[in-house]
Amino acid sequence: MTEAPIVMQIEHERKVRRIIGSVLRDYGINLDAHDTELTVRPGVILEHTGSRALSSAILDSMFPRAPIPCELFHYTTVASLKGIAATQQLRLYWARKRIGEGELDTFAIRHGLKGYLDKTAGEPFYKKLSDDIFYVSLTRPGGGDEIDLWNVFSEGGQGVRLRFRVHPSRAELRAIQYDVPETVLSKLNSALSAEGEPPFVPWSLSKIGAFYLPAMLHREDEVRLLIKRHSGGRDESSTDGNNRYWPLEIGESNDFCQIDLIEIHAGPNSCMQKIQGAIIDTAFASVPVV
Repeated sequence: MTEAPIVMQIEHERKVRRIIGSVLRDYGINLDAHDTELTVRPGVILEHTGSRALSSAILDSMFPRAPIPCELFHYTTVASLKGIAATQQLRLYWARKRIGEGELDTFAIRHGLKGYLDKTAGEPFYKKLSDDIFYVSLTRPGGGDEIDLWNVFSEGGQGVRLRFRVHPSRAELRAIQYDVPETVLSKLNSALSAEGEPPFVPWSLSKIGAFYLPAMLHREDEVRLLIKRHSGGRDESSTDGNNRYWPLEIGESNDFCQIDLIEIHAGPNSCMQKIQGAIIDTAFASVPVV
């Protein structure tokens, strides 16, 4: 006797949950797959719109949130310091600015997201996503190759290192994961595929891709402060004539991220007079330069 369609559907969902639960346990994720509401379609598995526990668990496992508040460094030039001091803002630039340097496509390639890479209908989807992701690169004290960071981001040490205290609310603050052979998401979808099931696509996929970079960049030990713009939602972005950016006020309360400038570190080859000149008569004039 053939089982009723509803019974077959329930059994199918149980199978999918079993596979998901097994992989989650392997990665130490304490989430009962049975508590998630899934929709199993012929080509994809999704969570219900109001239930994103699994998507969030995968994002948090791959890219743990930075402890907050925390103090982080930002390497930059004296010219950029002058602009930051004049506007009293830190600019989060859109990912479009770095397309071609491993932004978003590294994640899509590693995880077999062919739809994000498909160019048959014009510009691939991952490039379109890059227009709505705004971030600034930071690094942890004692993290990364300091000499390399000075050379690459601060004109060979002629610039400065800004020490910020960062306390995000609506913004995301997470450490970058550099390309590895296997992640919890790739393992999950491999396990599903092995049993003839379609891949699971998290709701947070665009944000996940923004925290994943080529392995060769691991020396930077980057932590990203990121804002995702949503269609029809809040948009405070502006343009510098070439690229769009999302400005965040420094030293003032806002509902995205509280940022305070604690110190300015002079680069090993910098000119102290130029650094002092960049902040004179600004809100940062009293910030210690060390």
